[in-house]
Amino acid sequence: MPRHPRTTHQLRDLLRQLLAHEVSNPDDNPHLSGVRFFCATDERTRQLIEKVELLASEAFFDDSGRAIPARMRDAAVDGVCIKQKRKACADETVIRIALPEKGYITISTARL
Repeated sequence: MPRHPRTTHQLRDLLRQLLAHEVSNPDDNPHLSGVRFFCATDERTRQLIEKVELLASEAFFDDSGRAIPARMRDAAVDGVCIKQKRKACADETVIRIALPEKGYITISTARL
């Protein structure tokens, strides 16, 4: 099996787990991949988000650092919005994974 379908499948599973998980967010910080959130949340939430970030980085960017929209669509699960942010530095690609009523995860990479 090629790497990206397996990665996409794993990412979908993780997103479902994160949606079902009771996210510990004592500061009501919507940026779930931010340093302040990571310091305030519980270990299970941190692990889920780290895994989502890792798999999304593998799946959503090509070798030049550009977003792959088809893979972003393939990874989406009900209620989760995955979009490329248009307001980013010219040499960077930024993707936001928005989880309803929980917050968002930001994935970024440099463009070559």
